[in-house]
Amino acid sequence: MLSPSQKRAHLAAQELFRKLSERELDDLVLAVHVKQIAAREELCHKDDPGNQLYVIVEGLLKAQTTSPGGDDVVFSIMGPGEMFGELALFCGGKRTATVIAIQDALLLLIDRRELFPFLRRHPDAAIKLLEVLALRAQKVSAMMEDTTFLNLPQRLGKRLLDLAGRYGKRTPAGLRIEMKINQTELGDLVAATRESINKQFRAWSEEGVAAMSGGFVTILDEEALRRVVDSD
Repeated sequence: MLSPSQKRAHLAAQELFRKLSERELDDLVLAVHVKQIAAREELCHKDDPGNQLYVIVEGLLKAQTTSPGGDDVVFSIMGPGEMFGELALFCGGKRTATVIAIQDALLLLIDRRELFPFLRRHPDAAIKLLEVLALRAQKVSAMMEDTTFLNLPQRLGKRLLDLAGRYGKRTPAGLRIEMKINQTELGDLVAATRESINKQFRAWSEEGVAAMSGGFVTILDEEALRRVVDSD
């Protein structure tokens, strides 16, 4: 499915493993497994044992939890090149979110039983892992602040700019986010209903700020959207 050299290339692209030597990467590749999941399939459930770290090779996934009221709250949407699962793996605890495929996905996974011996052999990678964990915690904290203090246009605009930074492509019409996502998923991402997302895009389309068509978002006026995010 993936050759050892392909696995090594995907690992080397990760901040966690970027400084490893070729020999160290070859050692780590021996611990790597490949997993495929279909769109809408659940990869792991909240409170499952967190024993694996994942790197996305292809596809999109979302990490979510369910509120006491039964509403889905999406923490993040993740695509190729992104890593997740390291928090529960490092703490030896349970999954803090349910992860579901938005599209068919191909992933690399490393089990705790194989990663920890590797980290003992390569302490520099262990230190880098702590840095990654700290950054992830800061990101979750910032997301909670956004939900508390920002209004819907600000929250949605901020998430769209983040997605555009990772998946954006310049087109004659504007900055198109090259990932297919529906209004319900966007609503889950910013703690809003599908109807609210629909209403916001109608307003932005009329104002020439952003538009959504066929499951793809195009930012028509990036500066205008940034002014929305930065507004008081």
